[in-house]
Amino acid sequence: MLLLLFETSDGRYALDSNEIVEIIPYLVSKKIPGAPPYVTGIINYRGEPVPLFDLCILSGGASCRHFYSTRIILVQYPLDQENDRLIGLIAERATDVFKCKATDIGSSGILLGKSSSPDAIKSDKNELVQLYNVTRMISKDVVRGLF
Repeated sequence: MLLLLFETSDGRYALDSNEIVEIIPYLVSKKIPGAPPYVTGIINYRGEPVPLFDLCILSGGASCRHFYSTRIILVQYPLDQENDRLIGLIAERATDVFKCKATDIGSSGILLGKSSSPDAIKSDKNELVQLYNVTRMISKDVVRGLF
């Protein structure tokens, strides 16, 4: 499996490349009045409105910095069985990929209440990288409210 590595204010994460529609450079977005602080705005992607979520703010930090390597990761968000919506995830240093086997992914051993612990993997730099679960981090109610 191929994973995209990126950073937020609290560390390195990975996202399965099968979940990614496209990765585009950071763009200035149009603000959405009344949206939560981690919803930085909306962009027009091939005629479709796409809300942007700042992963640095979602992880409890300040807004993602506008580095040359800051990217918008476009993913399909599953609202229900027949309805997916395109959303954008803003992340820093989203330029590296890591190849691994599904068997290399294991539990981090950290419990999050009643939910299962997040999956983690050791990268080739011998660091622990957490797999990013979009539906766990971004509420369906927030996504529904934006559309």
